[in-house]
Amino acid sequence: MSAVGEIPILGHLLKYFVEDLTTTFTWRQDVGMPPGHIKAIHPIGSIAGVKLVWDEDAIREAGYTGVFKETQENALIRIGPAGAPKADGMAPGAALKVFRDNEESVNTFMLYSLRGQKPVFQKGFSQFEHMLCNKLSDFRDKGFAEKLLLKSFRTASKYPFTTGLSQWAEEPGVLPEDTKFPFVLCLRPIDSIREKFAEFKNEKFEHIQEQLGTLTLGPEMNAKTHLYHIYAAAEPKTNLTKIGVVSMRTKFRATKFGDTELFFRHDRFENDLMIREDWTPIVDDEEFWFDEGANNRYSDVDPGEADSGLGQNAWAGGYNPAGVSEMMNDAQHTGGSLLESGARPRCPFAYLHQGESSIVHSLLSK
Repeated sequence: MSAVGEIPILGHLLKYFVEDLTTTFTWRQDVGMPPGHIKAIHPIGSIAGVKLVWDEDAIREAGYTGVFKETQENALIRIGPAGAPKADGMAPGAALKVFRDNEESVNTFMLYSLRGQKPVFQKGFSQFEHMLCNKLSDFRDKGFAEKLLLKSFRTASKYPFTTGLSQWAEEPGVLPEDTKFPFVLCLRPIDSIREKFAEFKNEKFEHIQEQLGTLTLGPEMNAKTHLYHIYAAAEPKTNLTKIGVVSMRTKFRATKFGDTELFFRHDRFENDLMIREDWTPIVDDEEFWFDEGANNRYSDVDPGEADSGLGQNAWAGGYNPAGVSEMMNDAQHTGGSLLESGARPRCPFAYLHQGESSIVHSLLSK
């Protein structure tokens, strides 16, 4: 059983907009959410045990340290869309958690694009249509709700389009400056998996488990299924190199525990820049992030077809008010949950009582 039947009204996203998200970067537990935190953007997903198998020659040549130096047998992957699927597609995403002996786990998040996927001539519901990266692209035509989302993330980090990877390279007794980690980490779907999941391109789902539940481990439960090739770029503005593979250890399962209790931490990219100060002038160039991401800089490795995207705001089911006034007006008259859809996107803030609108307007106008 998952939490799909208990997804909060989309209005709970309002809290996500105005709260300080610092705890999503600083909370150190694997089980249990930070106080008051809900998974507003990735509310439902499926989890499997996975193994990260590195290409020893590629790792040796790159010089990566920490968890990159040996196969990681004890890892989890959580797969689920960012927000609600739209009529023509969804925003595929994944989170990785690697458990370490006598140390806290390391985590990262990966997406194709915050705006989701929609191949030009088809729909975009397959989880394995595109590559996923922990570096995302910015947009020049941001909508009002997208601006609110980024404003919320910037309360915790200057860099809302990425998570850090420096913790992945840590080693006991090794100084931070002597560790090495990639600038970006990406997951490219295995060709056979991508071909298998092509049948789901045009099938809108209620839960991603409808797709992931078709993956098996073989009759003896030990025949490993490879899901993704792992790619990395050592430096900004450089090409990706294949460094490993993500292999299933267990079947995927949809669980309420995974949706409401299992915590995947965002690590600040600022931590990476403390070690790699030479990256700072590159990533602080205002044009840099418009060219990042699987759908831009790394598209030569992405196996997906030419993509038209889903327009603005895939993560919130397409709701894109012009401003606070329209949002608050909609909130008084409409309702809906994350999985509802219709001719007109439902207002995510419909749960608000009319008496709260002045408070909300004040918060959103800051």
